[in-house]
Amino acid sequence: MSTDPNSALASNPHTAEGPALLPATTETSLSVICSQKFSVSLWDWDGVLVDSRRNFYGAYEKVLREQSIITSPREIFLREGEPTPVLLRAIFDSRHISVDDDKIRELVIRRREYDFALGERKLFTAVPRILRRLRDAGQRTGLVTGSSRSSLDNVLQPEQARWFDVIVTADDVTHGKPHPEPFLRAMQALKADPKTCVVIENAPFGIQAARAAGCAVIAICSTLSKQDLSGADWVVHDHEELETLLFGDVRSKDTLTPLSGDSR
Repeated sequence: MSTDPNSALASNPHTAEGPALLPATTETSLSVICSQKFSVSLWDWDGVLVDSRRNFYGAYEKVLREQSIITSPREIFLREGEPTPVLLRAIFDSRHISVDDDKIRELVIRRREYDFALGERKLFTAVPRILRRLRDAGQRTGLVTGSSRSSLDNVLQPEQARWFDVIVTADDVTHGKPHPEPFLRAMQALKADPKTCVVIENAPFGIQAARAAGCAVIAICSTLSKQDLSGADWVVHDHEELETLLFGDVRSKDTLTPLSGDSR
């Protein structure tokens, strides 16, 4: 794979229409990893691996309210995945409020401080078990986030970082989500073909980025509804359903919400 994300995007046959979708069969739909179609899973951070819902929205809500801007959880979560400066500027622009780069930098720092003040973020309970099962099955894993390395390191412990074969943060890319560069960087580091990669996301911009990079996508409804996540190949309600989808466990079989033509 090319070392230039833009070149990789241009040469990726899946870019225009997204990846070839899995057959709409119960066996495949309930066992993404066990089907051996995918050998790499790429994971978003906020709302997927770590339960940051209270911190993520609360910090944005407070810093924007100080600027006399009223927002909502859905408005913020729909833009999740973007680097903080980009997200903040988009909120100002949507209200036709002028803001300079110095002010944005100030708000980025203040938002980070508010995030820390809201308390510790914790991994979703099922995450260590799911990642351990993936590793035991010989799968490779990557963490691909719009957060900065410093923000990530405040939560992800060194022993947890070793769960991943590659970590890509906002500091590692020129273009954040919804541009495909973050996922292309991860695949380049792993020397992985997009057709062998499945991405786990919880936000539309992350889904767009993954699809543009040529990957299949599982979306989890940790912050948004399945209607907001309809660009994914599958949508699951929680991590239990995600585990069912990945490994073919039967305990949540009847509650999965498959997309992409699965008519069950």
